[in-house]
Amino acid sequence: MGAESAGVESVPNGGRVLLVDDDMALCRRMASSLAAAGYQVVTAHDGARATTQGEETPPDVAIVDLEMPTSGLDVIRQLKSMYGPAVHVIVMTGHDDERSRGDAYDAGSDDFLVKPTGLSELKRRVAAALRKQLAFVEVRLAKEAADRRMTYGVEASALLAHDLNNGLAVSLSNLVYLNEVLTLDAEQGDAMAATLRSLRRMSGLVANFVDVARFEDAAVKPIVATVRVRRLLESVMEVNASSITRGVTFVVDCEADIEARFDVALVERILHNLVGNAARYCNQGGKLLLAAKRWNDIGSIELAVANTGPQVPENIRGNLFGKYVRGGGGKRGMGLYFCRLVAEAHGGRIDYEVAPFGPNFVVRLPGRL
Repeated sequence: MGAESAGVESVPNGGRVLLVDDDMALCRRMASSLAAAGYQVVTAHDGARATTQGEETPPDVAIVDLEMPTSGLDVIRQLKSMYGPAVHVIVMTGHDDERSRGDAYDAGSDDFLVKPTGLSELKRRVAAALRKQLAFVEVRLAKEAADRRMTYGVEASALLAHDLNNGLAVSLSNLVYLNEVLTLDAEQGDAMAATLRSLRRMSGLVANFVDVARFEDAAVKPIVATVRVRRLLESVMEVNASSITRGVTFVVDCEADIEARFDVALVERILHNLVGNAARYCNQGGKLLLAAKRWNDIGSIELAVANTGPQVPENIRGNLFGKYVRGGGGKRGMGLYFCRLVAEAHGGRIDYEVAPFGPNFVVRLPGRL
């Protein structure tokens, strides 16, 4: 008993053992003994289930019986292909012959035990294996702890963003109402306009964050309706006009009678994102263009937002619409990623094109019934 305790003494906490044997009674006895010694034990009674368990719960040590309906050799190969040296495989078999040993080691086994094996010997082998696997065990435990923190962070962020989104929407609505009903002097009007701009931008950023996750889960479906496109473009430009400074000229180029079919609320947010970016990067005294024209068939539309100024650096163009891409000044954002998700939800796309005068972002949306 004392020898057994000494043998398990320096084993890392959290060592995980996958026990694979189609003899359920024997499997239960071994699992009970190993669990009592402080190991986390996962069991499987056939090869297919063992592979699935190995994928779902990466083991540090796997004890595999060779004589099962699904060959234990296949289980060993699968585990080694998934985790390589990070999993230590101990074979248990009733056949102690040269061929069985050769097949086991060729498949990737690290140790070989002949049945019947005493539980004390089994625990000593597992303890010895885990001492050798210490670095791998510590890496796995650290990764799993990081994954748990990440999951908590994502869930907490989603809840916070949802509540913040609702609060900002109410604040923005009330502020718009007050701006309409109050009589303000010039200084008060400037302060109100600046506050509205800031609140709209913050509300848009939070809404993007909330909806990106919903798009990725395919939980958002566009609500399509017929839209008078020029009216939409003028509305977007009017909202952003006060933030377009430094003598920049802004132009809306769209025929008055153009109509298209899309989710106006989502596409409007695409345009606010793109116009906001264009306003920030437009050169002094330059021009910002918001344009639309018919594309391909009835109801389809091509929307473009362009500005004079420097082009997007070539080294980031390939992943420009990816998540959290680092943009100018080293800043990261998800505005363009959100634009891509909205376009793709409509069956369309968004592209960056190099125009002679500066960057040009083009959104192409097919007509939807």
